Amino acid sequence: MTKRTLLATVAVALIANGALFLPLPHLATALAALIVTGFLPGALLVHAVVGQGPSRPDWMERVLYSGAAGFALMVLGMLLIAYQPGAPTKGTVLLLFNAITGVLLGWVLWRGRRVDMAGPSAWRFDAGPRWIMAGALTLLIVGSVVRFGNLGYADFQGDEARAALRSAAILQGYEDVLMLHKKGPTEILLPTLLYTLTGHLTEATARLPFAIANLLGLFAVWILGWRLFNPMAGWIAALFFALDGYFIGFSRIVQYQSVVFLMSILVVLLLYRTIRQPRALVGYLTLAALFLATGLLSHYEGALVALPAVFLWGVLAWRNRNDLKRVLGATAVAVVVGGIAVGSFYLPFVLHPRFSATLYYLTDRRIGGSPPYNNLVDVFVRTTLYSTTYQVLLAIGLLIVGMVRIYWRGLRRPLAWAAIVALLVVTVMTFLNPQWLTFGERDWIFAPWFLLLLLVILMPKLAVEERVLWLWFGAVMMLALFFTEKPRTHVYTFFIPWFMIAGQVLALGWQWLRGRIGFRYAAVIGVAGAAIALLAFGNYA
Repeated sequence: MTKRTLLATVAVALIANGALFLPLPHLATALAALIVTGFLPGALLVHAVVGQGPSRPDWMERVLYSGAAGFALMVLGMLLIAYQPGAPTKGTVLLLFNAITGVLLGWVLWRGRRVDMAGPSAWRFDAGPRWIMAGALTLLIVGSVVRFGNLGYADFQGDEARAALRSAAILQGYEDVLMLHKKGPTEILLPTLLYTLTGHLTEATARLPFAIANLLGLFAVWILGWRLFNPMAGWIAALFFALDGYFIGFSRIVQYQSVVFLMSILVVLLLYRTIRQPRALVGYLTLAALFLATGLLSHYEGALVALPAVFLWGVLAWRNRNDLKRVLGATAVAVVVGGIAVGSFYLPFVLHPRFSATLYYLTDRRIGGSPPYNNLVDVFVRTTLYSTTYQVLLAIGLLIVGMVRIYWRGLRRPLAWAAIVALLVVTVMTFLNPQWLTFGERDWIFAPWFLLLLLVILMPKLAVEERVLWLWFGAVMMLALFFTEKPRTHVYTFFIPWFMIAGQVLALGWQWLRGRIGFRYAAVIGVAGAAIALLAFGNYA
């Protein structure tokens, strides 16, 4: 860290701390609180763990990792404070988080004397700056307008009211509030932090951190798609998320989904990075474990990203089997860090007397005891309520096109034709009558979709980049639609890989078009298509 950077860090810390004692607008003091407790120490944590040396991330990845690390530190820090007897105080919270910042700053300075910073980062982004800047600004404007505009639009409702009330209970000194919640503590602890440091909790300030996490998630999707395929694939996928009603809604309520969204994408990005650049494994795997733990501290469904993560770790271990000791050593450190983070909440949570009621709620009222189920109609109707029907049908169509493409490329022609015809027949029959495979009291609609997706996942010579997305999508989709009795809005968990697949398919289509008519005309058509999507898919109400 240079002297100028050091002085800037200290100045930001002093200004943000001072802002908490000034009569500023509520959103300004809330932002200052997030800087003091999350984003500044998060940036220092990332810089200390992976930000020095030739293996450091490029600046775009660094921003995303720093934001996610900030959320991790806020949740874990407030969890520690919530465990202390009595109500949290402003002084206690400031003391803890400023101490964390001081320790991390010392760690950065100590490591900086021992690391060679010469040369560019090991894995840079290569793309034309004009198009990248245009894409970034478009995503930032579209994503921000529908996420931050009029955040205080309504009083606390439903689940977010429960989170706000339990936050108030912590501030009154009740000691087992988190144990009574039927899910992770993130959606309680973040409002508690803001209330403690600012002295107020409005609807807008309570929703602010979740809106920030959601916006960061859009750019995380872009970067992951960029790393897996190309900038266009990532940008199109991010635009799907920017306009999707579920994710817009999640960004504007005091609930966990936006944090799970951000953490899930970054876990996959970090694991994929270790495959492409197997350096600084301890740092990158530890960050991945910390983000996975933060997703789990937000909700149980944060664990769903473990499936693609384990697959990518297996690829890492296989490709580095001659250096397996180094991989296993780095993994052990990551498992310890992630295990401590997860166990800090779930161990007392499981041992609490009220956990039996939580377990009953999850297994009986959510997952159910008589699978398989058929939630196709419910999910389609619910999704078209949140998003436009055009967007949902387009995403389904692109998924089918993606499957056809993989069959055509991976199978001999007779087998490819058989698989494609089977896929189209099952798709049409499912649209015409979603219960067409019901026999007696059992609905077997899951069976053909399981086989069709399994064929994609197991396709020989399928690239790792594609296989991980299809594995992620197929497993989580099957679980949500056919093996959970009441998935409701939790289906967003398989929308993450789904929209990334859709982005890749559209990007491949644009590349084909560019090869036929040239870059200039293809660019005009692409821009026009994006404009139409903004008008047809947008949720601006």
